[in-house]
Amino acid sequence: MSTAEIAATGGGRGVEEVLREHGLTRFHRKAVLVTGAAWTFVAMEILLVGFVAPIFTGLWHLNGRMQGLVNSAALAGSLVGSLTLGRLADRIGRRAIFQYSILWYAAFTAMTALAWGPWSVMAFRFLAGLGLGGMLVVDPSMLAEYLPPQRRGRLLVFLDLWWPVGLLLATGLSYVFLGPTFDRFGDWSWRYLFLAAAFPAFLAFFVRRTLPESPYFLARQGRTREAAEVLTEIAGEPVEEREFEAPEEPRSSVRDLLSGSLRGSAFATGLIWIALNVSYYGLFLWLPFVLQAEKSFTINVYLLLTLSALSQFPGYAAAIWLVERIGRKPTLATFLLLGGLSAYAFAVADSEAVYVTALFFVGFFNLGAWGAVYPYTAELFPTRLRSSAFGLMEGVGKAAAIAGPYIFGNLKDATGSTTWSLTFVAIVMVAGAAVAGIFGRETRGEKFA
Repeated sequence: MSTAEIAATGGGRGVEEVLREHGLTRFHRKAVLVTGAAWTFVAMEILLVGFVAPIFTGLWHLNGRMQGLVNSAALAGSLVGSLTLGRLADRIGRRAIFQYSILWYAAFTAMTALAWGPWSVMAFRFLAGLGLGGMLVVDPSMLAEYLPPQRRGRLLVFLDLWWPVGLLLATGLSYVFLGPTFDRFGDWSWRYLFLAAAFPAFLAFFVRRTLPESPYFLARQGRTREAAEVLTEIAGEPVEEREFEAPEEPRSSVRDLLSGSLRGSAFATGLIWIALNVSYYGLFLWLPFVLQAEKSFTINVYLLLTLSALSQFPGYAAAIWLVERIGRKPTLATFLLLGGLSAYAFAVADSEAVYVTALFFVGFFNLGAWGAVYPYTAELFPTRLRSSAFGLMEGVGKAAAIAGPYIFGNLKDATGSTTWSLTFVAIVMVAGAAVAGIFGRETRGEKFA
């Protein structure tokens, strides 16, 4: 018996039916805000290194290859965190990982301020990335399992809408602590920046403790009294324990994702996540450095990055509407294709107008595709493997994301410019669109299993 079809003796309802009947409640607004706020820190932390890259380059005389390694360190930690903590969340529950991953992240982000060289920066960034990996896999799983199914797609896209808020915060904090010349407070400017970035995440740890365990996880573990209590909290009215019985829980392994009927979905979805990660991190971790070093356009870097972040909001808004209007798969494929074309236009731009316009559309389509991939992934895989599936997708994606900045840097060293690096990003996005369009499976309207 599937989690979505938990039958009660005497004709009771399952978790999915209870959530559907009660629709959106005050609890859901709180859950979206709490999970969304944490995602601003994830985005901010990953992108901050793009702003301090010029400082590290000057301090430690880094070439493009070493810059790529520094940029990729948090992504490497996120890979390990995604794979291990995603599977752990399916075994022990979402809530513990949900709470303590952000505390771990905050602690090592603050400790980055103590770094004394490139290898120590990479070590602290890797350790902070472990917490990021936990948040990236558990937050969408946990939120998806709170939401009424008829609103799940749009609200999971809305979760990702917080990502450009993190980019705006990273831009704002970098301007406050680094300034136009990257040394507003002297040699310690970048250290103050990492301390400031860690502080709100410490506060978020306490807020996240107010959210309960997933009712799906509790029900499939046979903890029906606790599941009923959580559903009562979500619905805002009593849900009795006798309405439920524990489903027979099959033994599961992450290997199940790579066998049987799930294998094709896991393979295609993994390729899509690879395309998204390589393109996003390959571009945006290098973007401040590229803008400062290469183009002769007289555009303030902070203003241009703010424009890039603002372009992502309408991209998400379009995805929020389209995932329910035309479906998850066509939204994802279309946005990846148009994002790749925009990235190529950005690569070969020879005027300020084309440069700014292309950057706007890169942000619009790339982040809109990110919004669509979360409901798509959540609905492809069963509850017993959902966090593991997110962990696997985040893991293979982050493995590719580690390579993205590294390949970007090597191409830049080999060619003397970023034109081919940006063209590589464009090709990867178009390839992801082809995989989604040809091998993807539509999930709109499907029940959680």
